[in-house]
Amino acid sequence: MKLRYCIICVISFFSNTSIVFSQKKIDGNKLEEKIEFFFPVLNIITKELDGNAPIIKESNELINEADSKKIIADSAKGLSANLNIGSHSIHENRPGQSYYHSYRTIASIAARKPLYYWGALKAKSKIAELSKKFALQKTESIKTNLVIQIKSDFMDLLYLNYKLTLEKEALKFSEENEEKLIEKQKLGLGTELEISEATIRKLEQSILIEETERVLEIKKSYFQFDTGYYNSIILSIPKEFIQFCSNHEFGKNIPQLISSHSSKDIENLKTSIQSEKENIKIAEASLKPKINLIGGVYQDQIDLPDTPDSVRRNNFLVGIEANWNIWDSSRSKGEKSLALAQKRTFEIQLESSIRELRLKIKGRRSQLNNLSNQITLSKKLASTAKSRFKKSQIEFNENLITVNELHLSRLSLTEAELGLIKSVFKYFQLKLEYEMSIKFPHS
Repeated sequence: MKLRYCIICVISFFSNTSIVFSQKKIDGNKLEEKIEFFFPVLNIITKELDGNAPIIKESNELINEADSKKIIADSAKGLSANLNIGSHSIHENRPGQSYYHSYRTIASIAARKPLYYWGALKAKSKIAELSKKFALQKTESIKTNLVIQIKSDFMDLLYLNYKLTLEKEALKFSEENEEKLIEKQKLGLGTELEISEATIRKLEQSILIEETERVLEIKKSYFQFDTGYYNSIILSIPKEFIQFCSNHEFGKNIPQLISSHSSKDIENLKTSIQSEKENIKIAEASLKPKINLIGGVYQDQIDLPDTPDSVRRNNFLVGIEANWNIWDSSRSKGEKSLALAQKRTFEIQLESSIRELRLKIKGRRSQLNNLSNQITLSKKLASTAKSRFKKSQIEFNENLITVNELHLSRLSLTEAELGLIKSVFKYFQLKLEYEMSIKFPHS
């Protein structure tokens, strides 16, 4: 009895364990509404964008430019030193004496350190910092947009390749029908007109295949250039994905909206506004006195009284210097007005961008719900078209319908299957854009 009880407990444990594992697997399927879940090569391509994609390499140089601007701006606040050495020949006409000729070599070292510039130098350094921040934001924005574009382009390639596969299947079907009609005609059961119609359908299908292959090759070339990834990529859609499209309930895992939103473009506008505020400080300081700490060592040569001889002197200088630009013909006034106007322009753009982003997010969520409904209808259409085609094949074999009607039935099935895949890809693309919009950190 105890042994039986133990066996029952063990069986019950493993049964419950398998149920838990199965449940975990189902929960993990939430990740399936991402194209990279079915095509892992896409993860490899996106991870290698930094080293491969031309546009990323170009955008990375923006950061190097910003670093250089920061060095230049900070150097204006630091100590500057100049060394001057001169050598010359002098012919002097001294009173009561003949021309006197001598060679002189004079050297000097001068140093200057800004003390007070009314915040102008700090403002320039701040602008340089904001310039680097802007470059980083722009680079990240380019990367994000490129990832979205690449995933969308990859789905376009998958769709075109799937379309090509179905078109080739339809061509094979047309060729088989043509052969059947030729056999029927030999038996006196078919006509030349039916064979001609079948041949026309076959040729039309061949033309469609050639066009699809042309577009697919062009898209592949663009995809390789944009990603810098030239390895072979398998574009065949696996059966698991077809089953997923047919069985999965779309629209159940749409992320919830959050109260505040931001985007890389909005953050760039905020950075631009801060830069213009610093430009206003620089313009306001233009006509104010600038205080510098100066120092130097220089050498000169003076003549001794009542003698043609001269003596060299070494001089040391330390002091404070004030430079005051008292009039600039309204240049600083114009610079301040320009900065104010640009600041206000960016503020207006910021307000518009925030409103536009909110509308886009709400619109994308609404479109996701619409697309999920569209996918549901596409599933029903594909199922109905498949059933219709099977019935059409039976009726054609029984000479109840023409070859043209059979071809239209096959064409409807192909279009329905393509429509389902296309709707799913549209859903994936839109959901990716939606998730990027609501997941961006709000500052």
